[in-house]
Amino acid sequence: MKRKVVIAAGGSGGHLLPAQQLALLLKSDSEVFFAGHLLSTSPFFHKEGFPFWEISSASLASPLTFCVAALRGIVQSVRLLCKLRPDVVVGFGSYHSFPLLAAAALLGKKIVLYEANCVLGKVNRLFAPRARIVAHQFPLAFWGKSSKRIVPYFPWIAPRISYTKGEARKCYDLDPDAPVCLVFGGSQGAQFLNQRVPEALPLSCQVIHLTGRDDGVEGVRRDYEKRGIRAAVKGFETEMGKAYAAADFVICRSVAGTMAELINQEMPALMVPFPAASDDHQTHNARFFSEVVQGGIWRAQKDLSTPELFSQAIAECVRQANTMKEAIGRLQKNGEKRDALADIIREIA
Repeated sequence: MKRKVVIAAGGSGGHLLPAQQLALLLKSDSEVFFAGHLLSTSPFFHKEGFPFWEISSASLASPLTFCVAALRGIVQSVRLLCKLRPDVVVGFGSYHSFPLLAAAALLGKKIVLYEANCVLGKVNRLFAPRARIVAHQFPLAFWGKSSKRIVPYFPWIAPRISYTKGEARKCYDLDPDAPVCLVFGGSQGAQFLNQRVPEALPLSCQVIHLTGRDDGVEGVRRDYEKRGIRAAVKGFETEMGKAYAAADFVICRSVAGTMAELINQEMPALMVPFPAASDDHQTHNARFFSEVVQGGIWRAQKDLSTPELFSQAIAECVRQANTMKEAIGRLQKNGEKRDALADIIREIA
């Protein structure tokens, strides 16, 4: 008889993409179900892949609204868990997963939590004492007494398509010999990078710039054209492996998924943490990549207020790119043993 696993997830791609990869890795010997808030309307959730249930919840921005919605969601979740009788409930953080994890705790279900960042999120901090395992890919800055296991850097299912540097640059119509900078701000883009990088990038560089919004492409392209910089500008890139293959260094935010990709791709980076990220987790991620991995440099957004300051930071990244790439390679070669999250679930279910 197959084990039953309920995955509590919702929200951004940072939560849903690893949740769905875990489901794919478990499906050969497990029944996997999803439950969470707004799954049916999420652009990151593939609704045809697994059975799922919508669970009521709300943002913490309004405590009263959150309490009412969460209470409704807990009742829904208790009914669902009593119906499915799962062997384990896996939480991927955010308020979208709160009601299901609360119900799992009330019913005494086994709980496993996954934390992508260097800081436990609010929901994961709340349920960590009730979890059998807290799985994480980076060292955790805020920690309690729960058992923890370190898992491989995401993605856990590697893309099959690969490109040489020359092939990748040809796809973007770029010079095969001039240095290439890859710029992106994550799945929702980063307006600060879209505005500031075109005016600060050295004229000797080419660029692949992913704006995160289709309606911002033309404006960013014009900004590069004004300065005579050869640029491939897109809203999104579905084959990030191709973009990484073409690039020599990256300018980006420091979301957890990006940090893991940088390590997997052995790609040096200039990181600009999003200043409003909860618990300032992007700064913690950037410090880990810069100070522990030694794979990049980071600057607070407020310290890049002029094109001159941004240009200086980019120049420093370019100067150190080879050294930083070598440091990431050493980490990959000598890294500590990591256990697959799917195997951890099988172990305790």
